[in-house]
Amino acid sequence: MSVQLPATSRHVTSRSDSAVLWVTRRYWPHGAGQHARAAASLALSNAWSAMGTHVEVVTPRYGSSWSHEFLYDAIRVHRVAAAPKGEWSMPRYVRHLANWLSEQADRFDWILCDGINDDIRSIVSAVQQSRGANPASLIRCGLICDGWGGDSDEVWLRQTRGGKRCLHAISELDRIFTRHSEADRCLVASGIAPERIQRVAHGFSRPSRVSEEQRASSRHSLELINTDLRTDKQDHVLLWCGHMAGNGPANEGVKSIVASARIICARYPNLKIWMLGDGELHDWVHTELKAEGVRSVVAIPGTFPDMTDVWNAVDAVVVTDEDQIRYTLPAAISHAVPTVLADHHSIRSWIEDKFDADVAGSFAWYDWKKPSTFRKTFRTVWDDLPTAKELAWEVAMDAAKRLSLTDELNQWALIFSSE
Repeated sequence: MSVQLPATSRHVTSRSDSAVLWVTRRYWPHGAGQHARAAASLALSNAWSAMGTHVEVVTPRYGSSWSHEFLYDAIRVHRVAAAPKGEWSMPRYVRHLANWLSEQADRFDWILCDGINDDIRSIVSAVQQSRGANPASLIRCGLICDGWGGDSDEVWLRQTRGGKRCLHAISELDRIFTRHSEADRCLVASGIAPERIQRVAHGFSRPSRVSEEQRASSRHSLELINTDLRTDKQDHVLLWCGHMAGNGPANEGVKSIVASARIICARYPNLKIWMLGDGELHDWVHTELKAEGVRSVVAIPGTFPDMTDVWNAVDAVVVTDEDQIRYTLPAAISHAVPTVLADHHSIRSWIEDKFDADVAGSFAWYDWKKPSTFRKTFRTVWDDLPTAKELAWEVAMDAAKRLSLTDELNQWALIFSSE
């Protein structure tokens, strides 16, 4: 579920010698489909690199066989320590990471943390050591606070012991970058000085039309990768892309798709469903689809390191869980793909934060507590797919106009190059 490198406009300004160290717990270029945070982290670092910033990544190892260092395109990735396995191992991990960061700090203009976690403590410790050894040091440190609803960083900050432990370190950062106003309010309520908070909203790229030739070519390429993704010319494809989890009602929408697959596939003989992702429910999904007799028309091929062909190939998307807000939902909007949305409070809040009320109301919503409403909403989209695609195009153009990806990247460029 990781994403293609965002196209950067020639109007994006950057300074070639700006250097950023991106500290993230999840940097998995070939497995981001299992976790939306990994997809978002990869996309952001790719965008920074594409605009001319020197980017390096430091991330933990989650297995003894994982390499300590590798190069992903132009980004050097350092795996400096084994991932912490619990509270008992956290102090050692924080100390090890801080020591490594202090040795490398002078090579960078910014050290940024991906979300709120104990890595912040390591960053603050390393930057303070660097400034103590060199009072003229210009290195700055910060974090990016992202997510929405139960998947948000501010919820982790409020509700966990680790969040309370990190609060003092957060107050020592030069800047906290947020994606929406709810995060601002939470941070201020937690005692963070408002002048340290800076909003950098997610940007949307301008959509482009997918020709029939492009669609056919992308589908053929995907079929060569996995024969489960084979389609005929007259077939239409519905995409579900996320973490196959079962941890609470806000993150088990995959079950609703499985429950409805037999009914909607029987009604629409030319329908194919692609369920991309992985997780603890993967085997259950496979077993249930086989029992329902729809395994031949519902593909569960795992994850993709590049989603370009997938977005070109599909006709509609369903967003069922709040963790899909980090990647699947904004990507579907940017690619002008008709989207069916579960009416979770967090998903509706995200939409209403980005769009006017009339645009927000134009999305195809269904009541996630009632599976039958998904099937009804799906039919309204599928029975008039050309109209749904035109509406999705208008929404994508509106998003790109209101919150341009170019504007976001220009904002990052100014941040990285400022003294």
